[in-house]
Amino acid sequence: MQSLSRIICRTLFIIACCLAVICPSKANALSQDDALGILYDTHTIAGYVGLRGESDYAGNPQNIIAAALFGAYDAKMRYRFEQEQRKEEGKQKLPLSAPLFKTGGYSIAPSQVLIRDEAPAVFKGIPAQYTAFVSREAAEISALRFTGHSIKQHMGPANNEFLGKVILNKNGYFVCIDGLGDLPEEPVLKQFLPKENGFILSGKLEQVMGDGDNADPDKFMLELSPGDVEGTWKRQYTVNPGA
Repeated sequence: MQSLSRIICRTLFIIACCLAVICPSKANALSQDDALGILYDTHTIAGYVGLRGESDYAGNPQNIIAAALFGAYDAKMRYRFEQEQRKEEGKQKLPLSAPLFKTGGYSIAPSQVLIRDEAPAVFKGIPAQYTAFVSREAAEISALRFTGHSIKQHMGPANNEFLGKVILNKNGYFVCIDGLGDLPEEPVLKQFLPKENGFILSGKLEQVMGDGDNADPDKFMLELSPGDVEGTWKRQYTVNPGA
């Protein structure tokens, strides 16, 4: 009986070792498509809000909230744009249950991020220049997606040129964003390599505005490391690293 017990234990140990080899580590848990999504999100936050990652987020919770608010707003505007396109093309609209995005096992519903014309009652008593509302829960989930950090305490971010002076009440945040222009460059991914528990993404910034004749485009490097919640990523975005 004792030898049988040993055999069973040894068999279970071998199975556990095999599973440890087969199961992907966090460094293997990101597809190239998902990495591209993180790259575009990071480039967008850097381009509009001027926040590039850990150099701006570490020890500065106000910047984490600023990135989260813009990210949530941008996701809502993309959702509205898709709904309009579907209407013009005669397609069925997205259901109200369709989330703006999912991250780390959480999701944001369209009703958690509101534009003023959708819900005038929510904006009652709020000055007219405030165009969007982001609930506290939506800000928390958005922070995980766009920065990899969790919001530990809700606070109004420092005045940001793009967000305006943010109002925070018991329900959430009101921001002043007057539409979005186009960024002059977009990232083109050339390399996607694992590094320790994260990844390094690198490539060039392709000009999409102007004459388009840029013989020496800027380069970028995006470093990813595991975020506060599994499935989320902290990041550092650098243009022309080493320059």
